[in-house]
Amino acid sequence: MKLVAIVGTNADFSYNRKLLEYMKWHFRNAAEIELLEVKQLPPFNEDLPYSEQTEVWRFNNKVNTADGVIIATPEYDHSIPAALKSGLEWLSYKHTTMKEKPVMIVGVSYGTQGTSRAQQQLRQMLLSPDLNSDVLPGSEVLIGNAAKTFDKNGFVTDINVVHNLEDSFAAFNKFVRSNMRYLEEGDDNMTEPHISSEAKVQFRTGSLKVKEIQQIFNTLPFEIDFIDDTDHFAYYSDKPNREHVRYPNEIGETVEECHPPKALPGVRAILDAFKLGTKDHVERCLPLNGHKVWINYFAVRDENGRYLGTMEFTGNVGHLVNLVKDGKFDGFPDATSGASKHDDDGEATGPAASADAEADATTGASEHDEEKEDKTE
Repeated sequence: MKLVAIVGTNADFSYNRKLLEYMKWHFRNAAEIELLEVKQLPPFNEDLPYSEQTEVWRFNNKVNTADGVIIATPEYDHSIPAALKSGLEWLSYKHTTMKEKPVMIVGVSYGTQGTSRAQQQLRQMLLSPDLNSDVLPGSEVLIGNAAKTFDKNGFVTDINVVHNLEDSFAAFNKFVRSNMRYLEEGDDNMTEPHISSEAKVQFRTGSLKVKEIQQIFNTLPFEIDFIDDTDHFAYYSDKPNREHVRYPNEIGETVEECHPPKALPGVRAILDAFKLGTKDHVERCLPLNGHKVWINYFAVRDENGRYLGTMEFTGNVGHLVNLVKDGKFDGFPDATSGASKHDDDGEATGPAASADAEADATTGASEHDEEKEDKTE
């Protein structure tokens, strides 16, 4: 289970940040928790140029791909901080990121009431039509006397607080997993029939079962992504160790939603050229994840030439680079024998080799920001 925990203040020191750091450590075996900072975001401004919204895009993307959200809010003058309000505005303005997203609210204060009024206000905001989140019912984490609750190493010293946290998190864990099962199984009242994996699809050159088609796509040495003709992210092949990590809840995102602002002009240029028919293929080769990656974008058209979408092939070609450079062929990078001994081997050793390479890598037809080292933990 993947969760994000939003630090609801722009203060450099915050007990609410300490609480989230403690929760990340304490519940590390139950969930992967990543801290997000609202202080990294610009103040909400409808007129801010999209090219200046890279941090906003990254923030939205992190929340969107999470299974659930924890928000820690301080309390200022009986309300949430302005920085948190601004962050929520970014999540709801032209986005449905928080719609039906499971949310747990926590808070720490110096006084005895534990941000109760701020949490009440936050709960009302999250239930508003613009955010429309699924807020955990029946559990409250109201921690007072902050200075006495944490020791110098960030551990909670009050056993009653620990028990309350554990009970509330257990309830949230169940709440999130229930939502995940609903998304996987779908609405029981949906009218579209389920297609059996044994059903056959007839092609001009033969026929394949649905499960065969799926596994063929997943077995190809290159990973596949597809943007449909309405510029929505429609499909990705479910390969292990993908160069570009994808999540099911990204399906249906618009091109603007699934690309960082700095990459959008390049993406638009590719899609526009494909739609106009001036190009059918664009390719790039660049360093990514510690090895060389070859990316191909193809315009997909029907028999009459009508544009159906853009398909992206991405694959590790470090073994081929080694063949050209050293005359030695080490086999396909995913092979279980003969792993490359060269600097450009198939093992992913980290993020992109340079900022320039990462910027180029994000010009793909369905690319996401790969700057993984930018986590604000």
